[in-house]
Amino acid sequence: MTGAARRNRRGVAALLVAEVASLTGSQLSTVALPWFVLTTTGSVVRMSWVMAAYFVPVALFGIVAGGWAGRVGARRWMILSDLSRFLLTAAVPALYALDALSFPLLLLLTFLTGAFWAPYMASQQTVLAGVTGEDEQSLARSGSLLQGATRTAVVLGPPGGAALVVLLGAPAVLLIDAASFLVAAALVGWVVTDQARPPEDAPMRSKVREGMGVLRRDRLLFFWSAGTMVTESAGQALLAAFPVLVKLQFRGGVGMVGALLACFGTGALIGSLLAPLVLRRTTAVRLATSAKVLQVVALVPIAFALPPWGFAVVLAVWGVFVGLTNGPAAAVRLLRIPVRLRTEAMAVVTTVTLLGGSAGLLLVGVAFQQFGTRVPLVVMLVIQAAGAALFLIGTVRFGGRPAPDTAVQAEGQRPAVEPAPDAPAAPVKRVRPTGPPSL
Repeated sequence: MTGAARRNRRGVAALLVAEVASLTGSQLSTVALPWFVLTTTGSVVRMSWVMAAYFVPVALFGIVAGGWAGRVGARRWMILSDLSRFLLTAAVPALYALDALSFPLLLLLTFLTGAFWAPYMASQQTVLAGVTGEDEQSLARSGSLLQGATRTAVVLGPPGGAALVVLLGAPAVLLIDAASFLVAAALVGWVVTDQARPPEDAPMRSKVREGMGVLRRDRLLFFWSAGTMVTESAGQALLAAFPVLVKLQFRGGVGMVGALLACFGTGALIGSLLAPLVLRRTTAVRLATSAKVLQVVALVPIAFALPPWGFAVVLAVWGVFVGLTNGPAAAVRLLRIPVRLRTEAMAVVTTVTLLGGSAGLLLVGVAFQQFGTRVPLVVMLVIQAAGAALFLIGTVRFGGRPAPDTAVQAEGQRPAVEPAPDAPAAPVKRVRPTGPPSL
């Protein structure tokens, strides 16, 4: 193995460990922060405001912050984000201990922490492509392992957070979350090499527009992004509906809510680990599209009355196909975006996806309150099918076209180096046309 290959493998491993560390800490806070607000203020409304404050900056700054990340550099932005979130998260228990934490200040700290989310995820994908290389199979396998790391944190974080809150108290758990960001920043800073883009003079706003233009012109990316936004709204609504379903349909307690979340997380983890094996026999486009369609098939039983164990099985199978989709889909997106625009364009994709999920979270409570449990579940299934249909249309109609050359300039720009006027024309290499992949 060459020295470069060893460095790349260490870089991927560092990203995986950093993701597990920081996201596990964040999952601890998903339990500790609401509990902290609820126990210190006694207000459910204030607790919901704090949780909403984390998502609002995604809508306000997600795309613009992608331009900031592109200007700073993806790796540097990851380190800056983790250090900033370390300070912001640690400030909550520190100010509380000093009796200086007001509720408006808590909202502000939560808001600022959420502002780093979308551009951080986009930068992470860009850095992964930099350390993995431009090979689709390698990038899809690494992306699936990264998704596996994410799912591991989702499976371990909430139960661990609940246990630690009981043992140590919510403020101490928030300090653990803050420390996890510091660990992630150190790993990325020490192990991952800088994959800096060539310096450019283009204004940040222009780069963001160019990134959005890539997603608009590449019809596969357009349909996939729209489909992911739709399916994410239904998926997040379904996950958020667990407490309501457990209480109204299954007549269970909070332990059953945790068990259902664990079933989905375990299935997604299994799918993420299976994806590198499946990719040995198929392409990333085929796997991502097939698994996206099978997600809908797996969810069909939720339209019928199921016992708790049957619902748990459905969630686990659905999670497997979610895990099989995400890594390959992210690899295809990255390789179809010019290198110079990846951070900005991926920030747009991440923001759109998170907005879809946020819409689902906002509407799910009203839907269950107005229509009971059965009708919202059927609607979620229909929305999932609509999103998968958009995904499939993009693949069938545009999936066979080659990814754009990463050296292609944006519209309206002249090439950096023009051929000499009397230079002989390069021979044209005839490429046999390929159709869309069969599913």
